[in-house]
Amino acid sequence: MSENLEQTAERRGVLQVLTETRLPLWVSLLLAVLLIIVFAWQRVAVNRAEARLAAERQNMTQQFEADRAALGARLREFALGQDQTALTRFGTALAWAVRGELIRNNLDQVDQYFAELVRMPRVQRVVLAGQDGKVLVATDRKFLGQPVTQLHPAEVLTTPQVVTQTTPQGSRLVIPVMGLNARLGTVVVEYGPLSLPAGL
Repeated sequence: MSENLEQTAERRGVLQVLTETRLPLWVSLLLAVLLIIVFAWQRVAVNRAEARLAAERQNMTQQFEADRAALGARLREFALGQDQTALTRFGTALAWAVRGELIRNNLDQVDQYFAELVRMPRVQRVVLAGQDGKVLVATDRKFLGQPVTQLHPAEVLTTPQVVTQTTPQGSRLVIPVMGLNARLGTVVVEYGPLSLPAGL
């Protein structure tokens, strides 16, 4: 019990000393100013950190969009390259089929080939020009007997190999049909634009 009394007396002594000691006014003001400075410094530091995070987030977003656009461009380029390769291979096979029918003078069979071709997606028009440059077979009958140069540039008649050309409406596949010694004719297939998935 005496220990409790001693502890209580000690506590009273400390409290009494604190209550009797009065800090001068300038010390109180100094402590208040220090408290305000610490609070303001903390606020400035938090604002700077938030600004830095916002700037980093914006930079990351811009970088992501730039990378996404570059990847989309590369994918479009790759898809167009693959499309042109596939069209060139198809053109080579079509040249052999049309060549065989031209040698046999079987334009009806060529007409049937072309009728099937225009049912395929993207194929808009197919024409076969003879050695004289006039349209022998066409999916649009109004062009029969007309010079192919009314539909396409003159260089399609002199193209030495199967080529894909870009046009404002899509693309054009120019297929020279060669015989043993001479050019038998030229097939021109017009395609609509290649549709790529949205976002590319």
